[in-house]
Amino acid sequence: MTVLPPVTTVAAPLPPAGEAAGQQTDLGIELPPVDASVLQTAKQQAAATSTTSVAPQHIQVKPGINELMPIAVGHLNRLITPFEHPVVTTTSQATTSTKGKIVYVATADETPVTLYITPGDNQDIALSLTLIPKRIPAREIHLSLDKDSYKLLSKLQSPSTSSGTTSDQEQAYIAQIKKLFRDLGLQKTPPGFSLRDPSKSEHIQCLQERVQIKTGQVLEGHDMLILVGLARNTGMEPIEFDERSCATTQDEVLAVASWPKVVLGQNESTELYVAVRHAPEESSTLRPSLLNGSQP
Repeated sequence: MTVLPPVTTVAAPLPPAGEAAGQQTDLGIELPPVDASVLQTAKQQAAATSTTSVAPQHIQVKPGINELMPIAVGHLNRLITPFEHPVVTTTSQATTSTKGKIVYVATADETPVTLYITPGDNQDIALSLTLIPKRIPAREIHLSLDKDSYKLLSKLQSPSTSSGTTSDQEQAYIAQIKKLFRDLGLQKTPPGFSLRDPSKSEHIQCLQERVQIKTGQVLEGHDMLILVGLARNTGMEPIEFDERSCATTQDEVLAVASWPKVVLGQNESTELYVAVRHAPEESSTLRPSLLNGSQP
């Protein structure tokens, strides 16, 4: 006697007793054949759905107002700016590069990317963008300005009819400020500056809600002071720290920078650097007179 191995399929019902051996049993179920062309069409439709491209997006942005826009995570995204030579400033871990008017952005995770785009080193116009990475195809976004901003941009980008000395001085001054802040970010004391504790009147003031500012250090130079403090998010939601809020009430503020973060989560802190002018009376110290008995 041969023992058959067990099978995993469900056996068909046995024919009723009395039916002839070998006679097929009608189960009452019809399985119509499926044409191969139908399967091929379905596969093509599924492939088309998964690879649908996203049309370029046109967004009008206004300097000083943050714009949120989605980008693709894990892909290279193109931001076509209205600037001839855009410069990107960000503390994000995303990769950015520029080529002509185009800014390329790539990020490997879904952390929001906050950046500022300016026309060269000129800070009179700055586009504030928060890019939200999503699982979508690569994006191409065209950025445009309103009419008034375009007029200002044309004035800034047009070659000056006067001597270029003033422009060169401005560029050198901006480069100096950047180098000072870079040294501070690297925990260095810039050359020509001395580190001391702040006085009672030396403190950073920023007009932004749910942000606590504490001034902790002062670096004193010949004609400039750099106040160093901590900015902490005291709210329940993440916020983007607005560096401009630290210059609205103080005319002597020259530049503001936060490092290493701009977007702060709950109770998160970042260092804050505020460069201010020396008041005229602070730029010089009193010399004791020799007539008062202060002999060398």
